Amino acid sequence: MAACYLYVLPLLHENLAKLGISVDPLARVRAFAPRYYECFDLPRSTLVGFDSVREARRREAGLHRQLREWNAVQPLTVPAWAGGRTEWYRGASEILHAAAEHDRQLGHEVHQPAGDWWRRRLQQEQALVFEWCEQYLREMPLDELVRSAYWPRIVEVLDAWPALGLGLGDVLPAPLAGAYRNYRRAWDSGLAP
Repeated sequence: MAACYLYVLPLLHENLAKLGISVDPLARVRAFAPRYYECFDLPRSTLVGFDSVREARRREAGLHRQLREWNAVQPLTVPAWAGGRTEWYRGASEILHAAAEHDRQLGHEVHQPAGDWWRRRLQQEQALVFEWCEQYLREMPLDELVRSAYWPRIVEVLDAWPALGLGLGDVLPAPLAGAYRNYRRAWDSGLAP
């Protein structure tokens, strides 16, 4: 596994992408939008692994210099506190794709497209999500939980799984799985009826 990733996150239905680096791209993409899976086209994204943060930063800086004329304004949907306001590029997808292929030829781990990487990374959090949900159930009865201010945030986290084509069957405690299934009846939650 890489020590640091250079990522290219295209916005859904846009020719606009965020270029940056992170030791945990999933944590980074969550900083941009709670429903990151509806904001970014993760299956179309690119991840390039590097052995060190320094190496990834050097590659990122070179790409930023190369892409100056494609620099774009940060979308209004991305909060300013998420950072990276100067790292958005419009119309540079072909250049970024070619850069990743060049990195692959140099022996770097490249996920392009990166849909499978995002699914594997989300699955690594399965035990944490289960424990997080159990904690909510210990603190309040299920019928109160689904009416609480916590429920929308829980749904935001859980919706990532079906959005990326993953089932939630083993991710949730049974009572919460039923509540989520009922809440999301109109959408295939990945849970058996």
